[in-house]
Amino acid sequence: MQIIQTAYAEVNFGNASVNPVAKFSSISVFTNVLIPFFMIGGGLLTLVMLLYAAFMYLTSEGTPEKIKKAQAVLTYSLMGIFLIVLSFLITKIIGYIFHITMPL
Repeated sequence: MQIIQTAYAEVNFGNASVNPVAKFSSISVFTNVLIPFFMIGGGLLTLVMLLYAAFMYLTSEGTPEKIKKAQAVLTYSLMGIFLIVLSFLITKIIGYIFHITMPL
């Protein structure tokens, strides 16, 4: 007597409801989904660094070394937000030139 019966099933891994990765038809589609998340993450990180630089500046108590550190953090965070905005503009320009639809 056999308790477990043999079962045959067919699974279509190309179906997005079975396999969530199937909705990305190519690496470019996957990249178009990831880019906005990286830009948002970079913007949030810049906000945190700006607040950290402000906190360092306010708690420096007039010490020149601490003020220079705070100014360096502020400078690098502003450079970071500039690069994020610049990369956004470059991707938009490339998308416009080559007629690529992007999520943002």
